[in-house]
Amino acid sequence: MTSLQSRILVAVIGFPTVVYLIIQNSLILLSLLVVATFLAVKEYIKMRPESISWFMWGWGILYIILGMFSFYSLRQIDENGSAFALLLFVGVSINDTFSYFIGKAFGKNKLAKNISPNKTYEGLLGGLLGSIILVDFFDVMIFDIMLNEKIFLIFVLNIIGLFGDLLESYLKRKANVKDSSSLLLGHGGMLDRIDSLLLTSLVTFFYVLIR
Repeated sequence: MTSLQSRILVAVIGFPTVVYLIIQNSLILLSLLVVATFLAVKEYIKMRPESISWFMWGWGILYIILGMFSFYSLRQIDENGSAFALLLFVGVSINDTFSYFIGKAFGKNKLAKNISPNKTYEGLLGGLLGSIILVDFFDVMIFDIMLNEKIFLIFVLNIIGLFGDLLESYLKRKANVKDSSSLLLGHGGMLDRIDSLLLTSLVTFFYVLIR
Protein backbone atom coordinates (compact mmCIF):
# COMPACT_ATOMS: atom_id res chain seq x y z
CA MET A 1 0.00 0.00 0.00
CA THR A 2 1.42 3.40 -1.02
CA SER A 3 1.56 6.41 1.28
CA LEU A 4 -1.24 8.08 -0.70
CA GLN A 5 -3.45 4.98 -0.50
CA SER A 6 -2.94 4.68 3.26
CA ARG A 7 -3.69 8.41 3.72
CA ILE A 8 -6.94 7.98 1.80
CA LEU A 9 -7.88 4.86 3.80
CA VAL A 10 -7.34 6.59 7.15
CA ALA A 11 -9.20 9.70 5.95
CA VAL A 12 -12.20 7.71 4.65
CA ILE A 13 -12.59 5.90 7.98
CA GLY A 14 -11.43 8.46 10.50
CA PHE A 15 -12.74 11.74 9.11
CA PRO A 16 -16.49 10.93 8.98
CA THR A 17 -16.25 9.15 12.33
CA VAL A 18 -14.85 12.22 14.10
CA VAL A 19 -17.33 14.52 12.32
CA TYR A 20 -20.21 12.35 13.53
CA LEU A 21 -18.88 12.32 17.10
CA ILE A 22 -18.49 16.12 17.11
CA ILE A 23 -22.09 16.54 15.96
CA GLN A 24 -23.41 14.06 18.54
CA ASN A 25 -21.17 15.41 21.32
CA SER A 26 -21.46 12.17 23.28
CA LEU A 27 -19.18 10.73 25.94
CA ILE A 28 -17.46 8.87 23.10
CA LEU A 29 -16.13 12.21 21.76
CA LEU A 30 -14.57 13.02 25.14
CA SER A 31 -13.13 9.52 25.34
CA LEU A 32 -11.65 9.82 21.85
CA LEU A 33 -10.03 13.17 22.67
CA VAL A 34 -8.58 11.77 25.90
CA VAL A 35 -7.10 8.80 24.03
CA ALA A 36 -5.76 11.09 21.27
CA THR A 37 -4.17 13.35 23.88
CA PHE A 38 -2.59 10.38 25.67
CA LEU A 39 -1.15 8.99 22.43
CA ALA A 40 0.16 12.39 21.30
CA VAL A 41 1.83 13.01 24.68
CA LYS A 42 3.33 9.51 24.62
CA GLU A 43 4.77 10.12 21.13
CA TYR A 44 6.10 13.52 22.17
CA ILE A 45 7.84 12.14 25.26
CA LYS A 46 9.41 9.36 23.19
CA MET A 47 10.80 11.94 20.72
CA ARG A 48 12.78 13.89 23.33
CA PRO A 49 16.44 14.19 22.36
CA GLU A 50 18.97 13.73 25.18
CA SER A 51 20.38 17.20 24.52
CA ILE A 52 17.15 18.85 25.72
CA SER A 53 16.22 18.79 29.40
CA TRP A 54 12.92 17.40 30.62
CA PHE A 55 12.05 20.86 31.95
CA MET A 56 12.28 22.47 28.49
CA TRP A 57 10.70 19.53 26.67
CA GLY A 58 7.92 19.33 29.24
CA TRP A 59 6.35 22.59 28.06
CA GLY A 60 5.30 20.73 24.93
CA ILE A 61 3.25 18.30 27.02
CA LEU A 62 1.32 21.22 28.50
CA TYR A 63 0.83 22.64 25.01
CA ILE A 64 -0.70 19.37 23.74
CA ILE A 65 -3.04 19.06 26.72
CA LEU A 66 -4.18 22.70 26.52
CA GLY A 67 -4.73 22.43 22.77
CA MET A 68 -6.98 19.41 23.08
CA PHE A 69 -8.75 20.91 26.09
CA SER A 70 -9.41 24.07 24.03
CA PHE A 71 -10.95 22.04 21.21
CA TYR A 72 -13.26 20.15 23.56
CA SER A 73 -14.18 23.37 25.36
CA LEU A 74 -15.08 25.02 22.05
CA ARG A 75 -17.54 22.21 21.42
CA GLN A 76 -19.13 22.63 24.84
CA ILE A 77 -19.61 26.41 24.67
CA ASP A 78 -20.66 26.41 21.02
CA GLU A 79 -23.84 28.49 20.70
CA ASN A 80 -24.51 27.08 17.23
CA GLY A 81 -24.62 23.44 18.23
CA SER A 82 -21.70 21.67 16.60
CA ALA A 83 -21.21 24.19 13.78
CA PHE A 84 -18.26 26.22 15.06
CA ALA A 85 -16.26 23.30 16.48
CA LEU A 86 -17.07 21.29 13.37
CA LEU A 87 -15.82 24.10 11.13
CA LEU A 88 -12.51 24.13 12.97
CA PHE A 89 -11.95 20.37 12.69
CA VAL A 90 -13.12 20.12 9.07
CA GLY A 91 -11.25 23.30 8.17
CA VAL A 92 -7.91 22.00 9.40
CA SER A 93 -8.47 18.76 7.45
CA ILE A 94 -9.53 20.56 4.26
CA ASN A 95 -6.63 22.98 4.51
CA ASP A 96 -4.19 20.08 4.92
CA THR A 97 -5.74 18.21 1.97
CA PHE A 98 -5.64 21.20 -0.40
CA SER A 99 -2.09 22.05 0.69
CA TYR A 100 -0.94 18.47 0.17
CA PHE A 101 -2.38 17.89 -3.30
CA ILE A 102 -1.72 21.36 -4.74
CA GLY A 103 1.76 21.35 -3.23
CA LYS A 104 2.40 17.92 -4.78
CA ALA A 105 1.14 19.04 -8.18
CA PHE A 106 2.56 22.55 -8.43
CA GLY A 107 4.93 23.07 -5.51
CA LYS A 108 8.31 24.50 -6.52
CA ASN A 109 9.09 27.34 -4.11
CA LYS A 110 10.09 26.08 -0.66
CA LEU A 111 8.39 27.75 2.27
CA ALA A 112 10.59 26.55 5.15
CA LYS A 113 13.06 24.07 3.68
CA ASN A 114 15.20 23.83 6.84
CA ILE A 115 12.18 22.87 8.97
CA SER A 116 9.72 21.16 6.61
CA PRO A 117 11.22 20.57 3.12
CA ASN A 118 7.90 19.51 1.58
CA LYS A 119 6.12 22.77 2.45
CA THR A 120 5.80 25.16 -0.50
CA TYR A 121 4.23 28.55 -1.15
CA GLU A 122 2.04 26.88 -3.75
CA GLY A 123 0.77 24.48 -1.11
CA LEU A 124 0.12 27.40 1.23
CA LEU A 125 -2.00 29.08 -1.45
CA GLY A 126 -3.82 25.79 -2.00
CA GLY A 127 -4.63 25.64 1.71
CA LEU A 128 -5.84 29.24 1.56
CA LEU A 129 -8.17 28.34 -1.31
CA GLY A 130 -9.53 25.37 0.63
CA SER A 131 -10.10 27.51 3.73
CA ILE A 132 -11.99 30.18 1.77
CA ILE A 133 -14.22 27.60 0.08
CA LEU A 134 -15.00 25.88 3.38
CA VAL A 135 -15.80 29.05 5.34
CA ASP A 136 -18.04 30.29 2.52
CA PHE A 137 -19.78 26.91 2.42
CA PHE A 138 -20.49 27.04 6.14
CA ASP A 139 -21.71 30.63 5.80
CA VAL A 140 -24.17 29.75 3.03
CA MET A 141 -25.29 26.27 4.09
CA ILE A 142 -25.00 26.02 7.89
CA PHE A 143 -24.88 29.30 9.82
CA ASP A 144 -24.25 32.99 9.13
CA ILE A 145 -20.68 34.15 9.65
CA MET A 146 -19.85 37.84 9.91
CA LEU A 147 -17.17 39.19 7.58
CA ASN A 148 -14.67 39.87 10.37
CA GLU A 149 -15.13 36.32 11.67
CA LYS A 150 -14.68 34.93 8.16
CA ILE A 151 -11.35 36.73 7.93
CA PHE A 152 -10.35 35.48 11.38
CA LEU A 153 -11.30 31.87 10.62
CA ILE A 154 -9.48 31.85 7.27
CA PHE A 155 -6.42 33.34 8.97
CA VAL A 156 -6.55 30.75 11.76
CA LEU A 157 -7.05 27.79 9.44
CA ASN A 158 -4.34 28.86 7.00
CA ILE A 159 -1.66 30.76 8.93
CA ILE A 160 -2.06 29.61 12.54
CA GLY A 161 -2.52 26.04 11.31
CA LEU A 162 0.71 26.38 9.32
CA PHE A 163 2.61 27.56 12.40
CA GLY A 164 1.24 24.61 14.37
CA ASP A 165 2.45 22.26 11.65
CA LEU A 166 5.87 23.93 11.44
CA LEU A 167 6.27 23.84 15.22
CA GLU A 168 5.87 20.08 15.26
CA SER A 169 8.17 19.75 12.24
CA TYR A 170 10.82 21.77 14.10
CA LEU A 171 10.51 19.49 17.14
CA LYS A 172 10.84 16.41 14.93
CA ARG A 173 13.97 17.94 13.38
CA LYS A 174 15.41 18.41 16.85
CA ALA A 175 14.53 14.79 17.67
CA ASN A 176 15.82 13.60 14.27
CA VAL A 177 12.66 11.67 13.37
CA LYS A 178 10.45 11.80 10.26
CA ASP A 179 7.12 11.07 11.98
CA SER A 180 6.05 11.11 15.63
CA SER A 181 5.17 7.41 15.12
CA SER A 182 3.77 5.02 12.49
CA LEU A 183 0.40 4.68 14.22
CA LEU A 184 -1.74 6.03 11.36
CA LEU A 185 -0.03 4.47 8.34
CA GLY A 186 0.78 7.19 5.78
CA HIS A 187 -0.41 9.91 8.17
CA GLY A 188 2.37 9.29 10.70
CA GLY A 189 1.49 9.42 14.38
CA MET A 190 -1.30 11.00 16.38
CA LEU A 191 0.77 14.11 17.01
CA ASP A 192 1.32 14.47 13.26
CA ARG A 193 -2.44 14.50 12.74
CA ILE A 194 -3.38 17.01 15.43
CA ASP A 195 -0.41 19.40 15.20
CA SER A 196 -2.39 22.11 13.37
CA LEU A 197 -5.55 21.49 15.40
CA LEU A 198 -3.72 22.14 18.67
CA LEU A 199 -2.65 25.69 17.90
CA THR A 200 -5.79 26.63 15.95
CA SER A 201 -7.92 25.43 18.87
CA LEU A 202 -5.90 27.43 21.39
CA VAL A 203 -6.11 30.64 19.35
CA THR A 204 -9.81 30.16 18.50
CA PHE A 205 -10.74 29.39 22.11
CA PHE A 206 -8.98 32.55 23.28
CA TYR A 207 -10.78 34.54 20.57
CA VAL A 208 -14.17 33.15 21.62
CA LEU A 209 -13.46 34.04 25.27
CA ILE A 210 -12.58 37.68 24.58
CA ARG A 211 -14.98 38.56 21.75
